[in-house]
Amino acid sequence: MTEDWIIILTGVIAVAIVICIVYLYTNGRERKIIVDRHKLKVYQEFFHAVTDLNTAGSDPDRLIRAKMRLAYILDTMNLVSGPEVLKSINDFLDFLNECADGDCDVLKELNILNAIVRDMRDELDRKGSRGLDESEFRFRFFIPKNR
Repeated sequence: MTEDWIIILTGVIAVAIVICIVYLYTNGRERKIIVDRHKLKVYQEFFHAVTDLNTAGSDPDRLIRAKMRLAYILDTMNLVSGPEVLKSINDFLDFLNECADGDCDVLKELNILNAIVRDMRDELDRKGSRGLDESEFRFRFFIPKNR
């Protein structure tokens, strides 16, 4: 009789442990999905800010608004981005500081933006971005010649 209770109690404990493990695993996956969704929104806003900066042209008001938008989104990116994305963002900021006088190398900017996109895609979905990395795909951006 005591052996039956031990077997039943062991089974109940095993089921409870399995339920806890499944709950923790599911909760961790759900949290990762929420964090990745937030990162995706921040990364989209970054590229919107870069586009605003590129299309501001010589209009000083638009340029100031674009720089402010970029500054605000960079503050958020410092909180949510991984190390590789932050390194690429630092390269982009160094590039912006180099071309403060208006003489920018468009090819260098495109290369930096491509590196940022690759790092962001790797951070959000490493498996999905592996194929693009292997094919050496180049992303395209709108950068007017006279800005």
